Amino acid sequence: MFFNNIVTRETVKEALASHKLHPSVPDIVVEIINITQSPDATINDLVNVVNKDQELSEHIIHISKSGFHPKHEVESVSDAIILMGWNAIKMISLGSTILKKMSDKDKRLYSHSVRTAHIARFLAVEANFYKAEEIAVVGLLHDLGLIILAEYFNDIYLKTKQYSIDRGCPMHVAERKLLGVDHAEIGGWTVEEWNLPENIIESVTRHHSFDPDSYHAKKTAVIHIADILALATDYAGPPWEKVSELFPSALKVLGFSEMELRDLVLAIMKMKFDTLIF
Repeated sequence: MFFNNIVTRETVKEALASHKLHPSVPDIVVEIINITQSPDATINDLVNVVNKDQELSEHIIHISKSGFHPKHEVESVSDAIILMGWNAIKMISLGSTILKKMSDKDKRLYSHSVRTAHIARFLAVEANFYKAEEIAVVGLLHDLGLIILAEYFNDIYLKTKQYSIDRGCPMHVAERKLLGVDHAEIGGWTVEEWNLPENIIESVTRHHSFDPDSYHAKKTAVIHIADILALATDYAGPPWEKVSELFPSALKVLGFSEMELRDLVLAIMKMKFDTLIF
């Protein structure tokens, strides 16, 4: 039972073009993409466009006022943009409807994504990152590839999931065995189609195949570790789901010792993982 060459960059691209993950890309999202790519755009340009869509504005403010930012007062879209950064706003704009679909189709995956986002921000702060908020949004979308598989290649997705359960191996290991590619790489292809920055593409693509020598190794290390700790500390998760191996080099890249990792895990176990979108 192998499905090599069925899920490839080209077949994923064709699937995305055949029908979108959401009914349509609203005109406002296209405007946001254009603004975030324009060297001449100002924060007021972005604020004015986002404020045209009340639901999107509320999503952005709600996320920025969540447990990510307990020390910040966020009362407006402008506050949220200053706090989270333009790329985060772009990702939320593109991803909010997809996250809603994720919640509707697989509440377990949505819960894990929220958990990973919180942990990613926590680790980024501990590692003295400048833009911890952007890392948190990457955490929200890091398993986007699983949604792509479930949405466009559902039969293969279900068989791969059953293989994972039967063999007692992590999902990405089963995917590589049966498909020749894993959901991390599939997610990377997807965010690349969205024209997101290279550091975000790499963080999604390599969160199961960490390379300490890659250009964006520090950001990828955060997502890699956050994903694993989200599974390891979630006692409500399914008992069959196996925790992936943590690359020691990821800890080293971030400057964490094994003793510090223990303390981080203890802190994470005390965290509250609030819903971010709804």
